Amino acid sequence: MPALLADIGGTNARFARHDAGATCAPVTLPVANHATVEHAIEAALAALGPCDSAVLALAGPVTKEPVQLTNAPWSVSSAALAARFGFGRVRLVNDFLVQAHALPHLRPADLFPIGGGIPDPDAPMIVLGAGTGLGVAGFIPGAGIAIPAEGGHASLAPTDEREDAVVAGLRRLCGRAGVEEALSGRGLVNLHTVLAGLRGIAVPPRDAASIVAARDCPVAVEAVDLFLGLLASFAGDMALAWGARGGVFLSGGVLPRLMDRLEPLSFRTRFDDKAPMQDWMRGIPLSIVTHPSPAFLGLAALA
Repeated sequence: MPALLADIGGTNARFARHDAGATCAPVTLPVANHATVEHAIEAALAALGPCDSAVLALAGPVTKEPVQLTNAPWSVSSAALAARFGFGRVRLVNDFLVQAHALPHLRPADLFPIGGGIPDPDAPMIVLGAGTGLGVAGFIPGAGIAIPAEGGHASLAPTDEREDAVVAGLRRLCGRAGVEEALSGRGLVNLHTVLAGLRGIAVPPRDAASIVAARDCPVAVEAVDLFLGLLASFAGDMALAWGARGGVFLSGGVLPRLMDRLEPLSFRTRFDDKAPMQDWMRGIPLSIVTHPSPAFLGLAALA
C-alpha cells in the first residue's frame, strides 16, 4: 500500500512515495508558493502518483489538531486530509521526532564525526538541527522510543563577554534571546545585525545565504564564527540535559552550508567545555549528519 511521506518545514515541504519498502526521491515544494498544506499535497500527488495513507512530519509541536506550523502559516488536520484525499490513515508527527527515528538507520557513510567517543548502545541519542527554526529530539535505543522536544526555545547561554553583549543585543532586537533567535537561518541574520551594531560597521541587509557568501566582510565572517561556536556550546548543553551517551547528531539545512568553515578541533572543544564534566563529555560521539534526506529514513520507519 503506497504511503505519502512528507517532511514539512517553515521554508520547504518535501514529499516522497513509499511503496514495498522503497522510498522514491523527494519532491521539494516551497511553502510560500502554496496557500495551504492541501494545495501542496495536491501538487505532490500529481507528481508522485496516488497514495493510500500519509505520514507527515511537521515543524512545530504536535500536541493537538489542527497543528499550526511554528514558522509558516499552514494549519494541518489529519481528518481534513483523510477526507480530502481519501487516505485510510494519516499520521502527524513532529519533524524532529522523525529525525530521531532516523538515527538507528544512519550508516557511517551518512555521518561526519567530530572528535572521538564511543557510543553507549543503551544510552539516549539526540539530534538537533538549525534550519528555518531549531529542532531537538531524543531517541531511546532499547525502547525504540523517540521523544520530541522544544529545546530550540530554551534561553541562549553566553560563555564570555562578547557573547554577553550579543545576547543583550538579541534581547533588544527580538524581545527575547532564545536559542532559535541565534541558531537558525533567521538567527544567523540576527547575529549579523547585532554584531554590526556592536562593531559600529554599516553593512547591507543580508539573508543567511548572503552572509555565508560574504567572506570579505568582517561582520559576516564573525557572524558565521559566532554561530558555529554557539551551536557547539548548545549541543553540549543538550548532551548534558539528555544524558546523550549514545551520541549527538547535528542536522538541519544551515550547517551543511558551513562545513568548510567549521574547524573540528575548536568546535569539539566548545562542545566539551562543560566543567566539571569535560571527561564525561569527551566520551560522547558527536557527528554531523551528511545524509541528504534523513527525515525520510524516519518517515519510512513510521510508515
